[in-house]
This record gives sequence, C-alpha cells and structure tokens, in this order.
Amino acid sequence: MLKVLRSITRFCNTFLGYCAGFGIFAMGLILAYEVVMRGIFKSPTIWVMDTAIYLFMWTMLIGSAYTLMLGKHVKIDLIFDRFPKKMQLVLDVITSAMAAYFCYVVTTQAWKMIQTSIKLNKLTDNMMHIPVWWIQLPLLIGFAMLAVQFVVIILERLASLFGCDCAEQK
Repeated sequence: MLKVLRSITRFCNTFLGYCAGFGIFAMGLILAYEVVMRGIFKSPTIWVMDTAIYLFMWTMLIGSAYTLMLGKHVKIDLIFDRFPKKMQLVLDVITSAMAAYFCYVVTTQAWKMIQTSIKLNKLTDNMMHIPVWWIQLPLLIGFAMLAVQFVVIILERLASLFGCDCAEQK
C-alpha cells in the first residue's frame, strides 16, 4: 500500500512541480514584457503585476510538495545530523506529523474560504475581475499535497523504524 501511495503522490507532485516550473517561466516572460513596454515604449501595462503575483502564488504553493518530496525544504542539519539514525527517524515522524496536521488545518480553512468566495461570487478588485476562488485554489491544492507528502514521509520513516523493507522506499 505504501508503494502505491508513494507512486501516486510522486506522480501528482512531479506534475505540479513541472506546472510550477512552467508558471515561473511564464512569470519571467510577462515581467520581461512589462520591462520592454515600460522602458522602451513608455507604455506600462495594467495587468502584468497582478498576473505575476497570482502566478507567483500558484507556483510557490503548488510546487511546495514537490520540493518536500525531493528533500529540498529547509532543515536544521547542524543539529539533526548529530543524532543517531533511529532518533532522526523518530524526529522525522514527530515533525512530519505536526506539519501534516498544520497542513490539514490550512487545507480545511482554504476549502471553507473557497466555498465562501464561490457563494458570494467574489471577484478581484482590479481590472481583470478574476473570481477570487481561483486565486485561493493553490492554497488548497498546495497544502493538501503537502499533507499527503508528509503522510508518505511518516509511513516511510515508520517502515524504516520497524524494519520493513526499506529498499522499496527509493
């Protein structure tokens, strides 16, 4: 079961990671466009900054689980690496459980916020008038996938602690 969960999570996180990468590329293009329009043609746009901010939110939030999956989130290695391997596994389980719970809370609150935005038909107050729930959606997706990734980490560390086949984990 862990192998299936890990495989599905890896596929989803990788897909979202590539989407985040594409979003960063798109953000770079539209910001370069703004620089050219403002600097050369003296004709700044009214949509680029808001769009770049929305893209930034999307890319950072949906790419966070991919970053965690790759082990690239910030850690305090200076202290953590001094503990024995079993203690590191236990600490990973504890911190991942706390992080998963936090992600669960944020996910449920994001869901409620999105429901309210849809119910009230909220739109952005800029010229684009985008439905606000589209801007809130990456919070839900990002933290939901982070929670799932933390659960995978917990299960992997518990499998290692209790002597299950760890070769399957990589």
